[in-house]
Amino acid sequence: MRRLILLFSLVLLLGGCITTGPTNNVDFGKIETIRELEGVYQNLGEREQGAYPIYLSQVIWPKTVGIDHAAITTIEVRLLNPNTLGVRASSNNGVEKEDTFVEGKDFEIHSGRIRLKQSFRIAGFRSGDLIVGPTYERDELGLDRKGHGKLSKQGGFVGLVVSLIPMAIGVNEDVRFVRIDKVPNP
Repeated sequence: MRRLILLFSLVLLLGGCITTGPTNNVDFGKIETIRELEGVYQNLGEREQGAYPIYLSQVIWPKTVGIDHAAITTIEVRLLNPNTLGVRASSNNGVEKEDTFVEGKDFEIHSGRIRLKQSFRIAGFRSGDLIVGPTYERDELGLDRKGHGKLSKQGGFVGLVVSLIPMAIGVNEDVRFVRIDKVPNP
C-alpha cells in the first residue's frame, strides 16, 4: 500500500527542466573589463531552430518605442572611457538608435556577466494567477568563451497549478549574438 501511495504521489508531482540554445552552444566566459565588450555584433540572435527571434537591440532597449528591431542588422559597442560604452544600432538605411551606458549607473557586472533582471516572487496573489508558489527569473548578458555575445534567460517555479496540481519546472534559454568584428573601425 505504501508503494502505491508513493507512486501515486510521484505521478501527481509534475516536474521538468527545459534547456534550449543555439547549435554548438558555449558556456559564458568571464568579463574582466567592459573593454572586452567592444565589437560589432549581429543583431539577430542564434537560437534553436524554429524558435521566435530575439534581437540584441530588444535586450539593450527593451522599453523603447518606435524601433524596428527586425530591420536592425548590427549592434556596435565602443569603449568611450573606462566606465562608459557607446552603443549604435544600424540597419541598411543607417543608424537607427544610439546611446551611452555607464557602468555602475546603467548596468553592473556580476560574476563576469551583466545582470539585466533578477526577480523572486510568490505567485498566486494577483487576480488571474494560475499558479501558487515561489517563482524566479534571471536574465544575464555577456560573452561566451569564443567571444560572441550571449544572453541567458533562466526561470523556475515550484508550487501548485490551478491550486490543485503540484509542479516544479525550470527553464534555461541561451541566445548567441555572433561577433562580426572584434574591434570596431574608428
